[in-house]
Amino acid sequence: MTTDIASPEFHLHFEGEGARCHTVPGSVLAQAIESLQRSIHLLAFAFEGRDFKERLRVSYDLERKYAVVVKAPKDGGYDIPYIIGNTASTLFDPQDVSIVTEQHKASLAAVQANDLQALKRIIPHAPIRRQVVSAFQKMQPPKRMGLVVSIEDYRHAKLLNGYTALALLTPMLNEPVNPSIHPRVVTGRLDAIDFQSHSLTLKLPNGRRLNCTYNDDFEPVLLENPREWIQVRGEAVLNEDDSLKDLINISEIIEVDDNPVTVDSLAVADAMFTVTRPLTFKVAFESEEGIYTATGDFHMLISAETREELENSILEALAFLWQEYVTADASTFTADALALRAQLTNTFARAENAA
Repeated sequence: MTTDIASPEFHLHFEGEGARCHTVPGSVLAQAIESLQRSIHLLAFAFEGRDFKERLRVSYDLERKYAVVVKAPKDGGYDIPYIIGNTASTLFDPQDVSIVTEQHKASLAAVQANDLQALKRIIPHAPIRRQVVSAFQKMQPPKRMGLVVSIEDYRHAKLLNGYTALALLTPMLNEPVNPSIHPRVVTGRLDAIDFQSHSLTLKLPNGRRLNCTYNDDFEPVLLENPREWIQVRGEAVLNEDDSLKDLINISEIIEVDDNPVTVDSLAVADAMFTVTRPLTFKVAFESEEGIYTATGDFHMLISAETREELENSILEALAFLWQEYVTADASTFTADALALRAQLTNTFARAENAA
């Protein structure tokens, strides 16, 4: 049985001449909260051992699990209390959220103490560490705004002092890092093939050409997709700024498939359900971003890097909705929640051969 774990409260404190009237520009507020949320998602990725890529892809469950939940502002400059984690849901392990919350607090303390070695112990993976530092840096408004952003604990003790934050963070961003290799899916248009040397050239969305090597197994799919968008899975060699340098040891070449996704069945915990009506989701592939997007019933909007990941994410989201709106107690549901519950139960029925 899971025990309740209270989420510690932090404060996002806007200080300076620009906050004297207890107001801040909306753009500054949005940037600070978005950067704060990104730093939390990066810590969550590292903690859960997710496959990290240059562009952070946040799944539906991770987004809800590690959400930054803000409260009403308080007096004293412009002070916004916040906690980490979706406290309204019982589907997530609060212990995970507690660990990431402690890592958030510890990483702030390491930066404030100008202790890079401590930060390395908290976030061993260098690309993630640099992006966390970058997110902390992007929280700070431009100097012309007359504002700084501090992060404080529940007693208003400063965990990160906005007045000194940039001076501490900038050297940490310049930390020398050897080129690293990570699994990666790269999207590009097939630009050229050299069958003799088993190499291909991808034209990336930014116009850069990337050379890759492959083995004989991939020649059929290459011949079927001349000058078309494809996705190539391999080992990415990254530069110090996390930009792509090379792609080696290609393990998969994936054709782009933007046909609708059809759902026939749904597994929720140990139960299996089948659809009672056709259920499809429209699929679009954004070649510039290398991202699939699916839209459809239940106000669904899902993004993923590959077709396989998209299909899995749709099923995960449907299972999540079923647990949130069908399995859960509906006594406190709003009219909209009850309508969504009815839509789900009218779409899925327990399979006849299910236990």
